[in-house]
Amino acid sequence: MPIIKDIKKAKKKIDDISSRFDLSKMSKEYKLVEAIINNVKKNGDKALIHYTNKFDKVNLKSVEVPQSEINSSTKYIPKPLLSSIKKAIHKITAFQRTNTPQTWIRNFNSNEKLGYKYTPLDSVGIYIPGGKAPLISTVLMTVIPAKVARVKRIVVFTPPPVNKGILAACKLLGINEVYQVGGAQAIAASAFGTNSIKPVDKIVGPGNVYVTLAKKIVFGKVGIDGLYGPSEIAIIADKSANPKFLATDLLSQLEHGSGLESAFMVTNNELLAKETQKELLELVKFLPNKNTVLKSWNRNSAIAIVKDLDKACELINLLAPEHLEIITKNAFSLSMKITNAGAIFIGEYSCESVGDYIAGPSHCLPTGGSAKFSSGLTVMDFMKKISMISFSKKAFDKNAKDIINLADAEGLKAHGDAIKIRLKR
Repeated sequence: MPIIKDIKKAKKKIDDISSRFDLSKMSKEYKLVEAIINNVKKNGDKALIHYTNKFDKVNLKSVEVPQSEINSSTKYIPKPLLSSIKKAIHKITAFQRTNTPQTWIRNFNSNEKLGYKYTPLDSVGIYIPGGKAPLISTVLMTVIPAKVARVKRIVVFTPPPVNKGILAACKLLGINEVYQVGGAQAIAASAFGTNSIKPVDKIVGPGNVYVTLAKKIVFGKVGIDGLYGPSEIAIIADKSANPKFLATDLLSQLEHGSGLESAFMVTNNELLAKETQKELLELVKFLPNKNTVLKSWNRNSAIAIVKDLDKACELINLLAPEHLEIITKNAFSLSMKITNAGAIFIGEYSCESVGDYIAGPSHCLPTGGSAKFSSGLTVMDFMKKISMISFSKKAFDKNAKDIINLADAEGLKAHGDAIKIRLKR
């Protein structure tokens, strides 16, 4: 991976990073996902069992995880891990409760009452990746905001064999409906339902390209949180930063292992850039998936050297990364110049891993530059905002002429008539 000194080359690299996961170019995968969805719609549980056998090499008798297995799951978890999960639940819940919107209606011009009513969704399906990296933390980061929002029915989908840690997190959070189904077929079951599974109103949670494409296809039938791509991290650092810290933090996102992950660092110190690269190439040797990590490092990553940190902020806002660490002497003031990022981690002891596991805000964040127009998962993602409008007769009369003028201009006669008929009373 080159160290980039030219600003134009740095911007070109950002374009390459942003386009590395382009769903519009995945026609082969799209057709496969579309076929899976249609099969699940037609054959329900039978299709789910077929795909689970085909892709996960597991022969299911039932798609639902037995309640007894959920209840007993905590027995198989080491006590230190169980204690850490409980502590994370407490901290995440405390933060998410501060972020819960409240219904409000206010008087405007004395005769107009306007506001918003917030109501929870009736049901959500939460997708939790399994496999070699069973994301126990993602259970917490998705289920807790949904529970704080008071969603009535929360359903978890995760590939088999279901990790005991995932089940333990579900038990501790009071989730009793867990399905051992993964991939595009899980998204299809969430959206359309089967004999065993009732459909949900919204699907959230990260997944691979097949899960993401499935979410794109079913959107409209159900809501989705977003179309998330491979993990990414960016860092702004100056000479005060520790290169070992920087190297480890860059690797923390590259290790997810698809080969499409990205790491991008910007610094105004060339020596720091070289030392960070050297440390990273040493540390990567100790990772179990070092070859895949190096692929992401060489293809999708870069360290850019700039003259000043204002230019670093400019590059970061162009990249709009999922995670941004700022490890500089003036980190807080620099963070105020960042307008596009999923989450900002300020200072050398606020590394991305803190946010992934225990800080409080959800680690489900926009990727691929979508932080320019979207935000990380919050309680609001599990609620609806309903407009509330109440006009008195006096307020109606005062605004009637303007409403009629606007309706007439649009050629919508019945709209205007709805106003005129009330003026005659």
